[in-house]
Formats: sequence, structure tokens, C-alpha cells
Amino acid sequence: MEQELLERINALGIGPQGLGGRTTALAVHIEVAAVHMASLPVAVNINCHVTRHESEVL
Repeated sequence: MEQELLERINALGIGPQGLGGRTTALAVHIEVAAVHMASLPVAVNINCHVTRHESEVL
């Protein structure tokens, strides 16, 4: 499942920092554990912190 997701993610063509390219993700890791739905841990990292923030002085 991890390999299939990695291939599908990289097929999107998003690339590093969303600028296009063949490699969007380097790896996909799936962990399985019994948890209560209210405390389901999920982590998603999207691009670089620098590309999500900007400022401008006029």
C-alpha cells in the first residue's frame, strides 16, 4: 500500500515546493495501531514552511 500511494503521489507532477517535477514525495509510511477515534493521530507535511508564508512591505 505504501509503494502504491508513493507512485500515485509522484504521478501527480506537483514536484518539490509545488513547482512541478517527477518527485513530490520521497517516502510514504503507514503505521497501524489500535486507537480511539477521538485521539486518532495524523501527520501531513505540505511543502516547505518558507513557501507557505510570505510578507510584503508597501
